[in-house]
Amino acid sequence: MPLYLLTKEINYLKELQAFFCIITDNLKRKYLMTDYNIVYETTKDLNVLFVEDDKNLREETTDVLNNLFKSLDTSVDGKEGLIQYNKFFNEHKKFYDIVVADINMPHLNGIELTKEIYKLNSEQPIVIVSAHNEPRYLLELINIGIKQFLTKPLEYDNILEVFHTIANDIVPIEEEESSIVSLGENLIWDKDQNLLIENDVEIELTNRELLLMKLFIKNNNRVSTYEEIFSLLWEEEFTISSPQLLKPVISRLKKKVPSLIINSISKLGYRLQ
Repeated sequence: MPLYLLTKEINYLKELQAFFCIITDNLKRKYLMTDYNIVYETTKDLNVLFVEDDKNLREETTDVLNNLFKSLDTSVDGKEGLIQYNKFFNEHKKFYDIVVADINMPHLNGIELTKEIYKLNSEQPIVIVSAHNEPRYLLELINIGIKQFLTKPLEYDNILEVFHTIANDIVPIEEEESSIVSLGENLIWDKDQNLLIENDVEIELTNRELLLMKLFIKNNNRVSTYEEIFSLLWEEEFTISSPQLLKPVISRLKKKVPSLIINSISKLGYRLQ
């Protein structure tokens, strides 16, 4: 085969491989987002304390947990974690919904912290983060009542599974639903008429902007995933779910309504604040 034909065929195969990588990535994201949305519905109103002395792990995990829970406080060791636990109770007159704590920490380790917390609240749900080489601690933790564990290195699917399980045991308080959704000062969404209104004046939206707003409102402060948005806005068109394709749509809507706060959630999608 002539060299130029061989080069052409190699380039074609590379392009084909890149295309299938994009398709595979989109399929993975679709199932991942579905799992995330199911979990978020059970965790979105919960307050969590995360106690971890490893700075890198604490920061990486915080990025994930911030997108799952209503509020997240962090502490760098067991002693600071116990202080924060008491501070939260004194300020809010209730305990954290979930405490997440590492086993090996200075001042107070995970076992000691757990025992101190159980003295204050024997029903406190606690998730323990452990390494594979720490089995000697696990039996004692199980004996004092710990049921949920996360093993290092932490994996996203395991995080979702554990918090979905523990959150299902916490009964949410249902709020009475209103047809008017406040989106900020003088900005509302009328769910009955599907209207965006600012200062008592209706804002004219394009079809795609209207569909996007309805999705944001339906998802009620959870992330609207890329897959959800693409399947809604480009239902009958074949489109690679590239976040870059969405940016102009989001930008035009934000420019039309500057007071509308739409946050980009890395690798997930968008959320209306």
